[in-house]
Amino acid sequence: MNLAIIHEWLNVFGGSERLLAEILGIYPQAHLHALIHNSENLIGTPLENRSVKTSFMQKIPQVEKLYRGLLPLMPLAIESMNVRSHDVILSISHAVAHGVKTRKDQIHISYVCTPMRYAWHLQDDYLHLHHLDKPLIGAAARLTLSLLRRWDRESASRADHLLAISHWTAQKIQQAWGRESQVIYPPVDITRFDPAKERGDFYLHVSRLVPYKMTAEIVRAFNELNLPLIVAGDGPEMPHLQKLAKENIKLLGHQPDKVVADLMNRAMGFVYMAVEDFGIAMVEAQAAGCPVIAYGMGGAAEIIQNGETGLLFQEQSSRSLIEAVLQFQKMKLNSKAASENATRFSSERFRNEFIAYMDSVTASRFPAPSAGQQTK
Repeated sequence: MNLAIIHEWLNVFGGSERLLAEILGIYPQAHLHALIHNSENLIGTPLENRSVKTSFMQKIPQVEKLYRGLLPLMPLAIESMNVRSHDVILSISHAVAHGVKTRKDQIHISYVCTPMRYAWHLQDDYLHLHHLDKPLIGAAARLTLSLLRRWDRESASRADHLLAISHWTAQKIQQAWGRESQVIYPPVDITRFDPAKERGDFYLHVSRLVPYKMTAEIVRAFNELNLPLIVAGDGPEMPHLQKLAKENIKLLGHQPDKVVADLMNRAMGFVYMAVEDFGIAMVEAQAAGCPVIAYGMGGAAEIIQNGETGLLFQEQSSRSLIEAVLQFQKMKLNSKAASENATRFSSERFRNEFIAYMDSVTASRFPAPSAGQQTK
């Protein structure tokens, strides 16, 4: 089949880009489209040297730094993409990719990480991050986001089939778009971890340092607990965290995958407070035999087996996390159980499920050869 894959922005190698790389490994001949493509940031990743057809946004000066603030332009950019020469369209969407325009005789499958979170449940975070929360400009920004929500809901009808990365995301799709979706958990490379026989004496948090990840609340909790915490990751919250963190907390900044894997292999516990649509880092920690202490909403509730492979707390606050850590220290969780639980999200499992799904929804257009029929 002649397949086009639509991604929103290829600027860093994060969760959705790992998903994309896995799918391109299954369908290496697929044609890749994206709103913008920053090839320099993808050097050394599976997406290095990949040919990408981009939108008009690619021509905007310094777009790789400005793209998140250009959200109002994205519906126009995605609708301007020409995918008419392809039989099957696969959009990987956490903002606007599902809105690509297709013909009635094309098959459009949208694999949804989340409905556009900045226009829905993370509106206040988006406005604050881009300094759009002042009275006058804030009113205009909120009106723009309201229009984006309307476009988001209407454009969701363009996809013939919807996949969701978790049951949490499927619920969000139902709430925002009024549509059903099938869940296929994204792939996690669990083979790169080698749990240490003896765990270390430190806790670990790995995340992009942006407001909704709630890293500041984690730091406040460990300031009060006075327990060793290592934070790996970078982002706009770093200067604030540097002022906030006490001596028991190490802020490492961005770290390569090998360093992160080593930290997970040795950490006493992995700490997380954000509401994630899935939560790859939490799966990775468990693959490393590291129990997870997490806020019990979103993907965490699907990934962690409470009381067996980790501990879920019920309020998104430093006080609730403090109580959870104190409870965690009294528990004896089995590192092997965490590693075994992570196999539910393996890359091999994903490939089998995804290929079966794609075959099922494209069977009417590309039927399998009958017995005795030769293929080219």
